[in-house]
Amino acid sequence: MISGPSEVATPRLAPATPGATGLRAAAAELRQAGRILITTHINPDGDAIGSALGLMHILRAAGKEAVAAAQDGFGGRYGFLPGSGEIVRTAEGSFDLGVAVDCGNVDRVGSVKEALLRCPRILRVDHHAVGEPFGHVEYLDTSAAAVGEMIAAIAFELGVPVPAEAGVCLLASIVEDTRCFQFESVSPRTLQICAGLVEAGADLHSVIQQLFWRNSPGAVRMAGRCLEDFRLEFGGRLAWTVASLRDFERYGAIAEDMDEVVHELLSIEGVEVALLLRESETDHRVSLRSRNFVDVAEIAREFGGGGHVRASGCRIRKDPEALQRLIESIGARLGA
Repeated sequence: MISGPSEVATPRLAPATPGATGLRAAAAELRQAGRILITTHINPDGDAIGSALGLMHILRAAGKEAVAAAQDGFGGRYGFLPGSGEIVRTAEGSFDLGVAVDCGNVDRVGSVKEALLRCPRILRVDHHAVGEPFGHVEYLDTSAAAVGEMIAAIAFELGVPVPAEAGVCLLASIVEDTRCFQFESVSPRTLQICAGLVEAGADLHSVIQQLFWRNSPGAVRMAGRCLEDFRLEFGGRLAWTVASLRDFERYGAIAEDMDEVVHELLSIEGVEVALLLRESETDHRVSLRSRNFVDVAEIAREFGGGGHVRASGCRIRKDPEALQRLIESIGARLGA
């Protein structure tokens, strides 16, 4: 775990410019609550866990009682984040406020939904362009590179010094959701906030190592297998591959180990859309990425999913017809 002082002076953070009303309303809800439940979506990624834990540390620094709950705990690779071991799968007792971070709709919180809906007040904090409104207050900022960026803005609005533990969590949130600042969602505000988090005690190099440089030999071998078998469609503008259950078992890898495969496909010259299908017992988990102009969130929504313009996901049936429909949908956006 990254070490550092438990609390330092407030870093130089700037509040979100769009949606300022949402930011102020969110801060007002948090000020008024004493005991707060924080949750996020199922199969959590780094933004989900990092923003939830970052908010937990900030609220505790403000004298609040904050509990983080998630159906799937801290996921497969986020145990290094300070406070990850405190995440509960079942929230007990009553709360003054429930906060859902990085959630497009209330069902995405999974088994924590009942506890969240018992809260007399609910706050949703999200940066996705699509979703189903829920709760009493929504703080939405689609210009934010990650929800972690929005949580940092909340700390600034509350006037709460960012604890070093929160800094690590929020930095991990932003680093993973931008893949080390590679995406067009990265703004001067993003970089300013990250500089403040480093000043608060977070170690950027260590965060990057923990997120990207801890692959198992089996994970690397399976990634190699997926990349060896990839296919090109539509004149080389779509690259896609499948991570099969058989290979997961053969190499001892897990679904999260394949996150980088879709980015490797997108790195191929001429590719506009990359597609990765991760096979489960019941369906295919789909990851979609685009380079310049295709809105993959629109494609994902067509199949019951969602996400960002350049990075989205959904699930489809495990049959050739469903896969063909998906590929045809991508082709239509490519003008094929």
